[in-house]
Amino acid sequence: MNPLTKRQKQIYDFVDFYITNKGSSPTLEEIKKHFELSALSTVHQHIDTLVQKGYLEKDNYQRIGLKQNIQDFIQIPLIGTIAAGQPIEAIETKETIAVSKNKMPKTGKVYALRVAGDSMIDEDINDGDVVIIKEQNTAENGQKVVALIDNYEATLKKFYKEKDCIRLQPANKQMEPIIIDETRSISIQGILFDVIKNTDIKEKPQTIEINKNIKPLLNTVFNGDVMDLLRRLPDESVDMVFGDPDYNVGIKYGNNTYTKDFQEYINWYIELAKESMRVLKKDGNLFMMNYPKQNAHLRVKYLDNYFPLICDYVWTYNTNVGHTPKRFTTAHRSILHVRKSENNKFYKDAVAQPYKNPNDRRILKNLSNGSKGRMPYSWFYFDLVKNVSKEKTYHACQIPQKLTDMLLKSCTKENDNVLVLFGGSGAELEICKNNKRNFISAEIDKKYCSLIEDRLKNGIKKEHKPKLGKKKTNKEE
Repeated sequence: MNPLTKRQKQIYDFVDFYITNKGSSPTLEEIKKHFELSALSTVHQHIDTLVQKGYLEKDNYQRIGLKQNIQDFIQIPLIGTIAAGQPIEAIETKETIAVSKNKMPKTGKVYALRVAGDSMIDEDINDGDVVIIKEQNTAENGQKVVALIDNYEATLKKFYKEKDCIRLQPANKQMEPIIIDETRSISIQGILFDVIKNTDIKEKPQTIEINKNIKPLLNTVFNGDVMDLLRRLPDESVDMVFGDPDYNVGIKYGNNTYTKDFQEYINWYIELAKESMRVLKKDGNLFMMNYPKQNAHLRVKYLDNYFPLICDYVWTYNTNVGHTPKRFTTAHRSILHVRKSENNKFYKDAVAQPYKNPNDRRILKNLSNGSKGRMPYSWFYFDLVKNVSKEKTYHACQIPQKLTDMLLKSCTKENDNVLVLFGGSGAELEICKNNKRNFISAEIDKKYCSLIEDRLKNGIKKEHKPKLGKKKTNKEE
């Protein structure tokens, strides 16, 4: 058969998994929804291509079917779990799995392993997938192999033979390679032949227990991925969500960077917003800060379709870098304010500002009627948190605390629950604590978790401050 593109293979695997588990084929609308495609015509195009290449077939009623029957499946041993992460002790089982003959090599013995971990995600091999392994004890550079380290630790990685060592390279920019030098042993157990995707999320068992009671999570920082934290939170459990995600422009946090392909980033951003809106109470408010382009994609591709009560604010600031020669210098961020309903909580008096013209007759009347002042405009001016700022830490990105203080007071009161999606330097959590709000937050970096814990107990100390030196100037986005 003709080879498939990455997307074609994903769609074929989804159809395969769906038919195997449900006994019927998915509709075009289900395929469109699963892959978040923009139009049914795109699905038609992929399906027609798969039909032309001989992987799928249609009957007279345009129902989709696999071009195979039950005799085209064979049982192969599913012998255990393989780590796509740090090596883990091999876990053997005595299961079998039905696999299409199309996924089998023409010669040689094969077996299957279930993947645990995310070190191969850039090769679209994810936690829960099943990999088909062809048995052999040699490999060429660049091949994905099952390697047995020191006779008991098994891992799935790319194989590279270096001058004086073996390098097992993950397909995840956040992870370091495993180096096998002369003091350690390694044996190749096989090479990757194919991947069976664990695609139908609805059919997957729930691996993360949802906390029905949110109280144990209050005023804690979850050391891990924010999506894992969100999946632990019950529906409609927080009064406010504040998000200031990585902007996907190559910023380094210590030795880490979380930059993705732009479309991959937008897909992740949409999932982040979906889960955030799920846990937000009906009268709650979400504030999501990002570059204008990123927020525009989030709004058009998701929020406008489901939560149309949106305001777009601007945080503007001073800057003395990035004076671009052929356009105006960007000196602002977009803040999306999403209301889940028309009855959202909002406390005007808590954020009222002095009137610009207090002697105006109409203003005097407002003041005599008890007005606390005017509402802030939809653009907010706050200076950047610079290295010399009192609130600055060694964290790469910080939002001015006066800005988050204003947002917090605008829609919450004491003892309300505030979800700060990214703990970062702990600045927003400190604002919550000072205003007697309960916070919940996630921070993936252990170093920053320690910073947050220390800051909330003792304030910013000398060791939290950045080390000042010669600055590198970069063009402002």
